[in-house]
Amino acid sequence: MSKRIIKPVFGPRSALPPSAACVVANGVRETLTSILSSPVEMRLFEPSIPPLLAWPTILDGAVLYRVRGSIADAAIVLRSADALSLVAALFGEGIVHRERELSPIERDVLDRTVHAIAAHLGSVCGTRENRSVERVGAIEGYATYFELLIEEPIAVRIGIALSRDPSPEPRGCVEIGHLAAVSLTARATLDLGRIPSRAVAGLRPGSILTFRSHDLQRCALRAHGRSLAHGACGVRNGHYALHVEAVGGET
Repeated sequence: MSKRIIKPVFGPRSALPPSAACVVANGVRETLTSILSSPVEMRLFEPSIPPLLAWPTILDGAVLYRVRGSIADAAIVLRSADALSLVAALFGEGIVHRERELSPIERDVLDRTVHAIAAHLGSVCGTRENRSVERVGAIEGYATYFELLIEEPIAVRIGIALSRDPSPEPRGCVEIGHLAAVSLTARATLDLGRIPSRAVAGLRPGSILTFRSHDLQRCALRAHGRSLAHGACGVRNGHYALHVEAVGGET
């Protein structure tokens, strides 16, 4: 059996919870079931962030409706063939075999149906600013997109686009208690000032360096290159000790 290694690909991913899209799908399914007087089978395609080059294809020839919400604006995207199929089903007609313009009556029926669908967008766009649904010629700058695929009793795709992707929610935080068992190597260093390089070169085991008593006040505690505290150093109970006078970097 041959082994294949798939090259990882990194790209933007929508932060819209699938559960929010499921709320929309369930509401739309129930509404269409009532309108069509027939059980509706539906599939939900998870939210994604299409690349900029994909948006012209998604919106090509589509009938667009915009809903303004408190979190984001939402757009209902119905491609021409899907709009015709939906209207035909609403009038009890069969499959549409060719594309054509919607009649004024068909447009009115489609508008009313979309208004009913838009009532279920609150979970993805927030509270609607008003009850109206605007029919628009184009949308720009939208980020998130998902689709509802109706399989029975008609084959229709309903696209939902959002003007912004929600900010990801924090899923946890690190508290100081979580780090209590982590071991750190800390070193106390004493700044004795400067000495000539020739004196350093002449150091031998047993050499004595002299310093003044107030130099003991310039001791610093460091760990992994970062200064943790500074103060005075000395001896306490037979052990080298540091009296912490300030926490953090030296002032």
